[in-house]
Amino acid sequence: MTWAEAGVQLGTNREGRVVALPAGPGPARIAVLGESLFGRLFGLRMLAVGARVTAATRVPAQWHGIAQVAGGRLTVADGVAGWPPGPAAPPSQEGGPQALVCDLRRPPSVTLANGAWRTILHVTRDAPRRSFFWTAPDALLALDARFAEATGRLLGADAARVTAALSPGEVVLFRPAGTEILRLDISPAETALLTPGRHP
Repeated sequence: MTWAEAGVQLGTNREGRVVALPAGPGPARIAVLGESLFGRLFGLRMLAVGARVTAATRVPAQWHGIAQVAGGRLTVADGVAGWPPGPAAPPSQEGGPQALVCDLRRPPSVTLANGAWRTILHVTRDAPRRSFFWTAPDALLALDARFAEATGRLLGADAARVTAALSPGEVVLFRPAGTEILRLDISPAETALLTPGRHP
């Protein structure tokens, strides 16, 4: 299995199968309705598969635990200026894949995703209206049933109904290839890194 095929594992679906997001070689634009914690989880897992990660965040202190183990491959910033920091490349090559995780109110420009081995994720509680980034992303996740209305605005009534029917702890992943309902798999070590004030 190649690095790109392995992707970034999210969790397991109702049938017990692993659900992952591709992490290259094509560019990826990922939209997430939920809390900024998911952005940190995704950033941590991108680091684990060899990417360089930039966090454009309102809450830089919450990235402190991840920064301690990132080995210089994490940049924490208050905006997206200067991203990507250099040419993206396949894993094991100089520069490596590039990921931008953004929890700012304004989503990144869609043009930043142009180019191979680039992944951009924007996480927010309410999708901005008239946003090019949120128009037909490669993947859209809703992390709770309470995001059904926002999901409906973006993807239509069927998507809203699926989201509204989520059980506690379930999330839904919408992709052009289909829809999957899953539960995120988060290890105790990840929880320690993702939670401010706790360390593994």
